[in-house]
Amino acid sequence: MNFDVGGLIKQCRKKAKLSQEAFADLMHTTQSTISRIEQNLIACEATFLAKTAAITNSQDAVIAALFSADTALQFLQTVPMFIGGFFSWIL
Repeated sequence: MNFDVGGLIKQCRKKAKLSQEAFADLMHTTQSTISRIEQNLIACEATFLAKTAAITNSQDAVIAALFSADTALQFLQTVPMFIGGFFSWIL
């Protein structure tokens, strides 16, 4: 399975209307590192992706991309039913 982590990071950065330079400052790295990650020339750690999601407020996009949109949608639809069922079971 090929996953375009760099493309996802670029999409999140652009959604937040951040330049590579501004994003690099927030991520405590260099613009050149951001550029290389977005081009998939270097890999990034999962913590980098998590921090990207937090800084750009794109947690939903990251989850959807990681689990594929269909799976994430099914999961998000199931959680309220599970929580509701759990509370009715407790009561």
